Amino acid sequence: MAELYLIAALFLIYLGTLFVNNKLLVQKVWISAFIIAFALTALSVILLKFSGEDVMLAANEFNWYYFLYWFSALSTALGIINLWIYRRALWHIYHTSEAKNDKNENTSL
Repeated sequence: MAELYLIAALFLIYLGTLFVNNKLLVQKVWISAFIIAFALTALSVILLKFSGEDVMLAANEFNWYYFLYWFSALSTALGIINLWIYRRALWHIYHTSEAKNDKNENTSL
């Protein structure tokens, strides 16, 4: 249930930043949040794989954690692919100044 509250809160924060801030700033903030979350997921998968720690689980929980591990591993792989595919768009988002972006938006109207 806490995950649903987190998703709802992030969606409301996104809407709040969308109406208050510049579009480029909103893109920078949310792309940065994605990259940080992606890095933390990748780090946790690496630590789970190579730490070798024993986890005290009941027998009925093993399948659930195994499923979560493989989902995280798959998400990490897809995240790497997406970062590679959209590297030019990410470069543009992070290396375009807001003043330059405002000028381009005004001339396109």
